Amino acid sequence: MKNDKNNVTDPSIKEEGIMRRLKQFLRIAICKGCPLMLFVIFVINVPCSGNNLEITNVELTNKTGSTYDVEFDISWDNSWHTAGAPSLTANWDAAWVFIKFSTRAAGSTEWLPWRHATLNATGHTAPSGSQIDLGATSGTNVGAFIRRSSAGSGTNTWTDAALQWDFSADGISGDEVVRVRVFGIEMVLISSGSFYAGSGGTGTSEFYKYPTSTNPYLISSEDAIPIGADTDKLYYPSSTDGGDQSGDGSGNIPAGFPKGYDAFYIMKTEISQRQYCDFLNTLEAGQLTNRVYADGYFNDSRNWIKKALNGKYGCDANDNAGSWGTADYSKMNESDDGGWTACNYLNWGDVAAYADWSGLRPFTELEYEKACRGGQVPVADEYAWGSTSIQEATGISGGGTVSEGPSNTAANCVYNNNENVQGPLRSGCMARSATTRVEAGASYFGVLDLSGNLWERPVTLGNETGRAFTGEHGDGLLNATGYADATSWPASDAIGAGFRGGNWSLHPTLCRVSDRIHAAYTNSNRTLSYGGRCARTSP
Repeated sequence: MKNDKNNVTDPSIKEEGIMRRLKQFLRIAICKGCPLMLFVIFVINVPCSGNNLEITNVELTNKTGSTYDVEFDISWDNSWHTAGAPSLTANWDAAWVFIKFSTRAAGSTEWLPWRHATLNATGHTAPSGSQIDLGATSGTNVGAFIRRSSAGSGTNTWTDAALQWDFSADGISGDEVVRVRVFGIEMVLISSGSFYAGSGGTGTSEFYKYPTSTNPYLISSEDAIPIGADTDKLYYPSSTDGGDQSGDGSGNIPAGFPKGYDAFYIMKTEISQRQYCDFLNTLEAGQLTNRVYADGYFNDSRNWIKKALNGKYGCDANDNAGSWGTADYSKMNESDDGGWTACNYLNWGDVAAYADWSGLRPFTELEYEKACRGGQVPVADEYAWGSTSIQEATGISGGGTVSEGPSNTAANCVYNNNENVQGPLRSGCMARSATTRVEAGASYFGVLDLSGNLWERPVTLGNETGRAFTGEHGDGLLNATGYADATSWPASDAIGAGFRGGNWSLHPTLCRVSDRIHAAYTNSNRTLSYGGRCARTSP
C-alpha cells in the first residue's frame, strides 16, 4: 500500500501566569496522523510530524475481543498547566485526538469511505505526566483530550499513549483490511465560573443589566436567563444596521443553552486551510459537493486551496501546482504553500460540518465573551487581549510559511483592509517569542485571533432558533450530502448563527469583544472574511 502522508501544522501559544498577564507566546502545531494497515500480518508505520507537535510510531497492539489499542507517541512544545487549574485564574491546553478509518475487503483494491472510530469506555493508556479525558459528556466516545496531569510548562514528550478502539461498535468484524488516520486539534480549557457579558462600553448592541447600559451582566450559572427591558434582566439595544442584526431583544435563554459558566474547550486558533483540506480529503463525492465551490475556491484574498488531479485538496500559495482540478498534488502543501493561513470562504454549513466531523460543536456568543475575558471585570470597549489598544498589521513577512506574520512586529491584530495584507494571516501569528498578552493579541485564557483576522461564527441568543441550541456534540459523521446532522444546531440556512470579533477587512471597532452589530445576522454565503472555530463541553 502506498502511504498517504497528510501532515498539518498550525501555530498556537503557551500561556504563563494567567492571573495578571500572559508573559510569553510561542507556536504550537496541530498534527494529523497518517494511514496504516490493520488486521493483517504487518503494520505500515509512518511517522507524522508537524511544526512543534508530533504524533509518531502509530501502531495497533493488544487486540482483545473486539478492541484494539491505537498506540502512538505524542509531543509538543510550549504546553502549559497552570498551578491551581482548573479555576478562573488557571487552566491548561490539550490536544483533542480522534481517529478515522477506512476498510476494504481482503483481496480488493477498493477502499470504502472514511468513517469515525468509536473509542472504548475504558482501557486507554496515558503516559507518565499525562492524562487522558474521554470527550463524552453523554453518548458515544468519539475522541479524547490528552493533556498534562499536573502543573508545569514546556515540551511534552509522551511515548506509548494509546486509545482503545471498539471496532465492533463500528461494524468491523476483524477480517477486513483497515487503514487509520489519527487527527489532533489544539484546544484551550475555558474554566468554569462566573463572568460578565458586555463591557459597559460603546459597542453596538452590547449586553447589559437593564436599565443601566454601562453595567455588564453577570453570568453566574447555567440557569435560564430572561431577556427584556425590565429591571435586572439581560438586555441589549437593537441594531438596525442593514436590518435587525443584533437580535430580537426578547425571550428567555433556556437552561440548556451553553452560557459559558460551565467549563468548555475551544480551539486555540481558527480553522486553518490545511486543516480544512484534511477534512475535505476524508469526504465522499456527494458530501464534497456542498463543502466546496463547484468551480473551486476564489483563490484570492489569501485563500490557497486547490483541487488536484487525483481528487485531493491541498494548498498552493506559491502557485506552482497548476490549475483547479488539474493541479499536481505532489507540488501542494510545500513549505511556502500557506497551509497555516486561517481558512476564509467558509459558510456556516462548512463550519458546522467541520465541527460535526471532528466530534466538536459550535460555541455560543456568551462562550465567546467568556473565552475572551475570563472572569475579569470588563474593560469598556476592550479587545480580546483585555485592553483598548490595538495595532494594525500593515504588511506580511514570511508569506505562506509557518513563520508568516506581520512585517511590522508591533502589530497585534489583522483588521482595516490594509492594502499590503488583503486577507487573513497565519492562524495565531501575533504570538511570537517573548510577547505579552496584548502584543500577542491573546485572550485571557490564551486563545488567539478572537479579535480580527476572520469573523467568529457563534450561535446567537438573538433569535429563537439560536436560543434552541443545546450544546449537542458532533458524532463524527455527516449526512450523505455533507451537512452536519446534529438536531439542535442552526441549519445550513444559518438562521441562529451570527458574527462576532470583526475581521481583516473591517474597522477595528467591530473587533471589540462585546460589539454585537452582526450577532444575529443571518448569512449562509461563503465570502473572503468568513472563517470558523469549534468548541466542546469539558467532560
